[in-house]
Amino acid sequence: MEEIQTLRVRTLSFGEIEIPETEILYFKEGLPGFPQHHRFAVLSFDDLKPFEYLQAIDEPPVALPVINPFLVLAEYHMELSDSDLEELASPDPAELVVYVVATVPEDPWKATVNLFAPIVVNGKSRCGRQFFLHDSGYSVRHPLLKPQADGGG
Repeated sequence: MEEIQTLRVRTLSFGEIEIPETEILYFKEGLPGFPQHHRFAVLSFDDLKPFEYLQAIDEPPVALPVINPFLVLAEYHMELSDSDLEELASPDPAELVVYVVATVPEDPWKATVNLFAPIVVNGKSRCGRQFFLHDSGYSVRHPLLKPQADGGG
Protein backbone atom coordinates (compact mmCIF):
# COMPACT_ATOMS: atom_id res chain seq x y z
CA MET A 1 0.00 0.00 0.00
CA GLU A 2 1.38 3.39 -1.00
CA GLU A 3 1.86 5.94 1.77
CA ILE A 4 0.00 9.21 1.26
CA GLN A 5 2.33 12.20 1.42
CA THR A 6 1.18 15.22 3.39
CA LEU A 7 2.18 18.86 3.50
CA ARG A 8 2.41 20.68 6.79
CA VAL A 9 0.88 24.14 6.44
CA ARG A 10 0.82 26.91 9.03
CA THR A 11 -2.49 28.75 8.72
CA LEU A 12 -3.53 32.02 10.26
CA SER A 13 -6.94 30.81 11.46
CA PHE A 14 -6.46 27.09 12.09
CA GLY A 15 -2.87 26.74 13.28
CA GLU A 16 -0.60 24.14 11.77
CA ILE A 17 -2.39 21.48 9.79
CA GLU A 18 -1.42 18.55 7.59
CA ILE A 19 -2.94 18.34 4.15
CA PRO A 20 -2.69 15.15 2.07
CA GLU A 21 -1.08 15.87 -1.30
CA THR A 22 -4.03 14.08 -2.90
CA GLU A 23 -6.30 16.90 -1.68
CA ILE A 24 -4.32 19.79 -3.13
CA LEU A 25 -6.13 21.74 -5.84
CA TYR A 26 -4.28 23.49 -8.64
CA PHE A 27 -5.45 26.82 -10.06
CA LYS A 28 -3.42 27.44 -13.23
CA GLU A 29 -4.09 31.20 -13.22
CA GLY A 30 -4.42 31.59 -9.46
CA LEU A 31 -7.48 33.46 -8.25
CA PRO A 32 -8.36 37.09 -8.98
CA GLY A 33 -6.59 39.15 -6.35
CA PHE A 34 -4.24 36.23 -5.67
CA PRO A 35 -2.67 35.44 -9.07
CA GLN A 36 0.57 34.22 -7.48
CA HIS A 37 -1.20 31.48 -5.50
CA HIS A 38 -1.77 28.29 -7.45
CA ARG A 39 -2.15 25.57 -4.84
CA PHE A 40 -5.10 25.46 -2.47
CA ALA A 41 -6.96 22.97 -0.32
CA VAL A 42 -10.56 22.98 0.87
CA LEU A 43 -10.66 22.79 4.65
CA SER A 44 -13.84 21.51 6.23
CA PHE A 45 -14.67 21.60 9.93
CA ASP A 46 -17.90 20.19 11.37
CA ASP A 47 -18.41 23.16 13.69
CA LEU A 48 -18.18 25.63 10.77
CA LYS A 49 -20.55 23.85 8.37
CA PRO A 50 -21.96 24.76 5.87
CA PHE A 51 -18.88 26.99 5.42
CA GLU A 52 -15.56 25.63 4.29
CA TYR A 53 -12.26 27.42 3.65
CA LEU A 54 -10.22 27.61 0.48
CA GLN A 55 -6.76 27.68 2.05
CA ALA A 56 -3.69 28.71 0.06
CA ILE A 57 -0.87 26.20 0.44
CA ASP A 58 2.03 28.39 -0.65
CA GLU A 59 0.95 31.48 1.30
CA PRO A 60 -0.86 30.15 4.38
CA PRO A 61 -2.40 33.40 5.62
CA VAL A 62 -4.69 33.43 2.57
CA ALA A 63 -7.91 31.56 3.39
CA LEU A 64 -11.27 32.35 1.82
CA PRO A 65 -14.56 31.30 3.44
CA VAL A 66 -16.62 29.49 0.81
CA ILE A 67 -20.05 27.89 0.64
CA ASN A 68 -22.06 25.84 -1.83
CA PRO A 69 -24.11 28.44 -3.78
CA PHE A 70 -27.10 26.10 -4.04
CA LEU A 71 -27.50 26.32 -0.25
CA VAL A 72 -27.89 30.08 -0.62
CA LEU A 73 -29.98 30.19 -3.79
CA ALA A 74 -31.59 26.90 -4.80
CA GLU A 75 -32.21 28.11 -8.36
CA TYR A 76 -28.57 29.19 -8.85
CA HIS A 77 -27.54 28.43 -12.42
CA MET A 78 -24.31 28.58 -14.32
CA GLU A 79 -23.22 27.23 -17.66
CA LEU A 80 -19.70 26.29 -18.60
CA SER A 81 -18.53 26.08 -22.19
CA ASP A 82 -16.80 23.04 -23.63
CA SER A 83 -13.49 24.91 -23.39
CA ASP A 84 -14.19 25.68 -19.70
CA LEU A 85 -14.82 21.98 -19.05
CA GLU A 86 -11.67 21.10 -20.98
CA GLU A 87 -9.64 23.52 -18.85
CA LEU A 88 -10.98 21.78 -15.75
CA ALA A 89 -10.10 18.40 -17.31
CA SER A 90 -13.73 17.39 -17.04
CA PRO A 91 -15.92 16.00 -19.78
CA ASP A 92 -18.50 15.32 -17.05
CA PRO A 93 -20.03 18.29 -15.15
CA ALA A 94 -21.03 15.84 -12.38
CA GLU A 95 -17.34 15.75 -11.34
CA LEU A 96 -17.44 19.46 -10.55
CA VAL A 97 -17.92 21.11 -7.18
CA VAL A 98 -19.02 24.75 -7.06
CA TYR A 99 -18.17 27.23 -4.30
CA VAL A 100 -18.80 30.92 -3.84
CA VAL A 101 -16.78 33.21 -1.59
CA ALA A 102 -18.56 34.51 1.50
CA THR A 103 -17.93 37.78 3.29
CA VAL A 104 -19.03 37.65 6.90
CA PRO A 105 -18.68 40.97 8.76
CA GLU A 106 -19.15 41.44 12.49
CA ASP A 107 -22.91 41.70 11.95
CA PRO A 108 -23.78 38.31 10.39
CA TRP A 109 -27.04 39.74 9.01
CA LYS A 110 -24.87 41.72 6.59
CA ALA A 111 -23.02 38.65 5.29
CA THR A 112 -22.89 38.29 1.51
CA VAL A 113 -21.74 35.79 -1.09
CA ASN A 114 -20.27 36.37 -4.52
CA LEU A 115 -22.67 34.57 -6.87
CA PHE A 116 -21.19 36.43 -9.86
CA ALA A 117 -17.80 34.67 -9.64
CA PRO A 118 -18.10 31.02 -8.59
CA ILE A 119 -15.05 28.87 -7.96
CA VAL A 120 -15.37 25.56 -9.77
CA VAL A 121 -13.24 22.54 -8.87
CA ASN A 122 -12.91 19.18 -10.56
CA GLY A 123 -12.76 16.74 -7.66
CA LYS A 124 -11.15 14.07 -9.83
CA SER A 125 -8.38 16.00 -11.61
CA ARG A 126 -7.98 18.50 -8.71
CA CYS A 127 -8.06 21.45 -11.14
CA GLY A 128 -9.91 24.63 -10.27
CA ARG A 129 -10.78 28.01 -11.68
CA GLN A 130 -12.87 31.03 -10.79
CA PHE A 131 -15.38 32.00 -13.47
CA PHE A 132 -17.17 35.28 -14.09
CA LEU A 133 -20.83 34.93 -15.03
CA HIS A 134 -21.21 38.02 -17.21
CA ASP A 135 -24.81 38.90 -18.11
CA SER A 136 -26.07 36.53 -15.40
CA GLY A 137 -27.63 39.19 -13.20
CA TYR A 138 -25.87 37.67 -10.18
CA SER A 139 -24.30 40.02 -7.65
CA VAL A 140 -20.89 39.97 -6.03
CA ARG A 141 -22.74 40.89 -2.80
CA HIS A 142 -25.80 38.66 -2.67
CA PRO A 143 -27.22 38.60 0.90
CA LEU A 144 -26.40 35.33 2.63
CA LEU A 145 -29.32 35.56 5.05
CA LYS A 146 -32.85 36.59 4.27
CA PRO A 147 -34.29 39.31 6.51
CA GLN A 148 -36.76 37.94 9.03
CA ALA A 149 -40.42 38.51 8.11
CA ASP A 150 -41.15 40.18 11.46
CA GLY A 151 -38.53 42.83 10.76
CA GLY A 152 -36.24 41.52 13.49
CA GLY A 153 -32.59 40.66 13.11
